[in-house]
Amino acid sequence: MRKSILTLTCALVLLSCSIQGLTNDYSKLNQTEKTKIVALENFEKVDPEHVYKINANQLKQELSKHPKSLVYIFKNGCTSDLCKPMFVYENFANKNGYKLFLVMNGYANLNETLEQRINFKSPLFSIDNEYYKSKYRNTYMRYFENDLQGKPIDAAEGKYLGNLFFFKGNQLEKIERELPKS
Repeated sequence: MRKSILTLTCALVLLSCSIQGLTNDYSKLNQTEKTKIVALENFEKVDPEHVYKINANQLKQELSKHPKSLVYIFKNGCTSDLCKPMFVYENFANKNGYKLFLVMNGYANLNETLEQRINFKSPLFSIDNEYYKSKYRNTYMRYFENDLQGKPIDAAEGKYLGNLFFFKGNQLEKIERELPKS
């Protein structure tokens, strides 16, 4: 009898758990949050009220229009020492002449990023997992990053280099884990 109660309790606890990060977590957003996620149609018409789904080809076309760009791929609500508030990246970009592209790798904890909107002006983007034909975050992130680096999108995962991609035009210069000291 005790085993049955313990098994039932464990099953109920597991059913109530919500795993974040396996997919893009769009289905876990409320309706208001979902209305903020839209397809990118034109970089000139982005507004701070939306998050624009983007693929690396769209991004590289836009990068070619800017002498220097910084693409920061991030997880909403990241608590690592390597994750800074959005204004830090924006200030660095402004100070050093970079066009900044903030790209979410999923939608979990979206509000933690949206709450920072009053402190920064750069538009928000998210990786378009549908373009990469995968609902799994690790897969579509790898495809996006490979595509951004000019590798075949399905190239095997290599050593982690970082999430800060520095470009001159649409040519990748370097990938870093932290912002350079300036």
